[in-house]
Amino acid sequence: MLEVHYPLRDDATGQAGELRLRGGVWAGDVCGFEFVDTLLGLAGTVACDWREAAPRLWLDEGDGRAPAATARLAELARWLRPFHAGAFRHLTDRDVRRGSAVPGTPVPAAVSPAPASPPWPQLAAALWRDGAPRLVLDLGSPHGQLVRHLRQHGVEAYGYDLCPDPGARPDPDLGLARDGPLAEIPFGPADGFDTLLACDVLARVPEHLLGDLVAELARLGAERLVVQIPTAAFHEPGQVTLRPPSWWDRRLTPWFRRVPSADGRRAAALAAGLAPPLRVYEPTSVPAAV
Repeated sequence: MLEVHYPLRDDATGQAGELRLRGGVWAGDVCGFEFVDTLLGLAGTVACDWREAAPRLWLDEGDGRAPAATARLAELARWLRPFHAGAFRHLTDRDVRRGSAVPGTPVPAAVSPAPASPPWPQLAAALWRDGAPRLVLDLGSPHGQLVRHLRQHGVEAYGYDLCPDPGARPDPDLGLARDGPLAEIPFGPADGFDTLLACDVLARVPEHLLGDLVAELARLGAERLVVQIPTAAFHEPGQVTLRPPSWWDRRLTPWFRRVPSADGRRAAALAAGLAPPLRVYEPTSVPAAV
């Protein structure tokens, strides 16, 4: 459950308030929220169906016909764009590389639960639940923390990112981190990666560009793909494809199939603070029919 607070202010009167959004829980293909605007006295619910072009809003309190209320509801719908199909179809691969794939939402005053630094040790430990990785490629590795942590524990790991931070790369002279477009990853089957890791990566790619990316991941020939995908983080800049876990399973289906977590991976990941938990996929022998 997510709760986000945005500060509000009426410049004409000097009054201050906030817009509170609470929810972010998927029920099938719909992600639901409740909202309260303490400045205008509005309250209602929102249903975000990824198959539709915009959210559906119901006003339970307040006058929705007032110009200020109409403007607020339109603004709220704009903030929730990442939940809806085609919302970022204008973005190109170049836009993603330049970091332009952001919804343009304001900075929230508070988020609960508060965002925290990724728990790299716990994340690395979760990888071992499916067998110790030998050679790992961490996709979306701007600072190299996980690469560094894995190498400290005897795993040969490399990082690749669209927009890496050169000053924070692990041992830059050793060439452990490289950058470039995700659709043109400069590795291949001959490099022998057994594990591809993509934490907080896929949701930052516009929906219409995902097909090429998934095919590119399959081309690398790794034994497994391990992902961690936010499904409701609309308040974080760059999260442009927010979909339920079942959608991601279907989206990866042409090249990958999910490995069920019957061994308790989900429970262990949640206990370790990995939310959303890791999902593991293995390649299909041939592209599966969709």
